[in-house]
Amino acid sequence: MTRVLVFLCLLAGLARADVDPKRKVIVLEYRSGSSAMPHIADRVVSLLSKDTSLNVMGPDATRAVYGEHLDLVIVKCAGEAECVARIGQKVGAAEVIMIGVSELGDVILTIQRIDVPTRTVSARFADSVTGGALPNDQKLEGYLKKLLPESDFLRYGIIDIISSESGALVTVGGQHRGSTPIPALKLKAPASYEIRVEKRGFQPFTTSVQLPADGELRVRANLARPGGAPAWWQHWYVLAPAALVVAGAAGGTIYFATEQSPAAGPLRGVGSIQ
Repeated sequence: MTRVLVFLCLLAGLARADVDPKRKVIVLEYRSGSSAMPHIADRVVSLLSKDTSLNVMGPDATRAVYGEHLDLVIVKCAGEAECVARIGQKVGAAEVIMIGVSELGDVILTIQRIDVPTRTVSARFADSVTGGALPNDQKLEGYLKKLLPESDFLRYGIIDIISSESGALVTVGGQHRGSTPIPALKLKAPASYEIRVEKRGFQPFTTSVQLPADGELRVRANLARPGGAPAWWQHWYVLAPAALVVAGAAGGTIYFATEQSPAAGPLRGVGSIQ
């Protein structure tokens, strides 16, 4: 008996350059008389939510929108692409990831990527596992990376650097990014970046930030002249209340603001969620 059978079918639609990295994708599960690999759909949802920017809905979330009869419809579809695509269309999804679990001696795990607008299978992956052993996260991630476009696994964030002085040289992550003012930078995330802003006649501004995936950080680099008196906003009695107010804000996009005092150096970690 073949221990592992892997087959991958990629169609032209998989290579489209205009695929939306934030499109809605639903993950469904169809079982043909097998109880092996429990919670496999939930694990796929968890991995896609962690590794991509896709708007992912699992079986429970899809059922809440589609209706309680979702499971009956999935059984009726039996993995047929046109039928499954109608489920995706009803919940406003661009794609459906259909996971099939069946047993033919070995446990057969099949994952289909179904394009909702065309109602066709754009990619398919199958693996035969002796004994029905659960694939670990690393192996499951490997399946998904073969199934989905590489661009889906590239995540980014925005760092917007605002300097008090024009003509200051900006270095981010060891790379020169030009002179201020500069446009907001789109960088790979999640990741940490060292930021340096410098101009002749001023103390260099340095800080490090953690850029979250799909997040935005706003860094304010206020350059000071050596030995000069601090500006009004650099006094401790101004910065402390401001930090408390900023840190207590609430909302959606993450902003990170840093100020530099000639005496104390850069102030790190003053952040807000707006």
